[in-house]
Amino acid sequence: MAGHWERVVDNWVAALTMIFGSFVAGSTPQGGGAVAFPVFTKGLEIPAEVARTFSLAIQTVGMGTATAAIVVNRRRVEWRVVAWGLPVAAVTFLAAAFLLGDGDAPFRPPVLPGPYIKVTFTLVVGAMALITFLGARVRVREVHHELPQVNWRTSAALVVMAGLGGVAAAFTGSGADVLVYLFVAVLLAVDPRVGVPTSVVVMAGISVLGFVTLGLLDGQLDVTLSTDGREVVALGGRALAVPLDAARADLFGLWVAAAPVVAWGAPLGSWVAARLRTRQLVLFVAVLAAIEIVTTAIFLPELYEDPALAGYAVAGAAFLGFGLWWLSQHRRSFFALGDLDVDRSLSRGHLDVAPDYRDVLEAPDGDAQGSR
Repeated sequence: MAGHWERVVDNWVAALTMIFGSFVAGSTPQGGGAVAFPVFTKGLEIPAEVARTFSLAIQTVGMGTATAAIVVNRRRVEWRVVAWGLPVAAVTFLAAAFLLGDGDAPFRPPVLPGPYIKVTFTLVVGAMALITFLGARVRVREVHHELPQVNWRTSAALVVMAGLGGVAAAFTGSGADVLVYLFVAVLLAVDPRVGVPTSVVVMAGISVLGFVTLGLLDGQLDVTLSTDGREVVALGGRALAVPLDAARADLFGLWVAAAPVVAWGAPLGSWVAARLRTRQLVLFVAVLAAIEIVTTAIFLPELYEDPALAGYAVAGAAFLGFGLWWLSQHRRSFFALGDLDVDRSLSRGHLDVAPDYRDVLEAPDGDAQGSR
């Protein structure tokens, strides 16, 4: 940061945002971009393409250090998902970023309008939280510490989820982690304490790819300011025909201000997540998603001004919510997982038990019946 202290001070809000964002990145299947993107685009009115590249660049630091902490602490990771999902997400990320992005405009914005990107991000996060929350209401359920079965259906589902996640990351800087977590923890019932670090590792890889391709090779981090520091006059060594407001477009300043924060915040989040019970982790994820939904409804005026956008939000919520609910209810037959063996003895480590389960068992028959 030597020689850039003024830019660090000018972009203090990025550091403040990522105090919480980095903790989220290490502890949940929602990366730091899940905090940075909505705060930047809805609260600070930073363009979606700037927020996207910032999210990728900052997650390279935060989720990169969180991945290192996961490996060092030998936390369970479903490495088969990483080995298959990360390359697929990388291919779709590059295709979406460069084929569906306007290379002639600063920061290569996606062709999809910004409000639609924001709503899509909210829909994906909200649908994930809804299904995980409904699953957590089951008092006792079997969980796995690895993929229960690998067949062509589960492999195809992983390819689809990872591919869509790569596209989402190209638009918002996040999404591959959310969709990989959906596949692992919701659809295949793998313990969320395995699903979270698995999703973190995948998103860390996509973030590094985005940092290198968009931030470095495309020159989006090479930001030149005017002499008074108020305008961005050049990007990637090319002068801009119309200067941009530095408060909203100094990507390098935003990144260098937040990087020291996320370097310790994400590993801390990973450490805390490893010590939370499964249901506590799920509740934390659901609360974050609820905040995202509420802030979109409050701070996105286009929802009330554009009937087409409102219709897209309603139809998308219905489609994703019902689709994921149906998959979660019929996942065994859909993925050809076979019937549940009710005669098999399960160890404590393979059961996810709600905190009130013992109270239900010890309650009088009438009370227990009424609480079901």
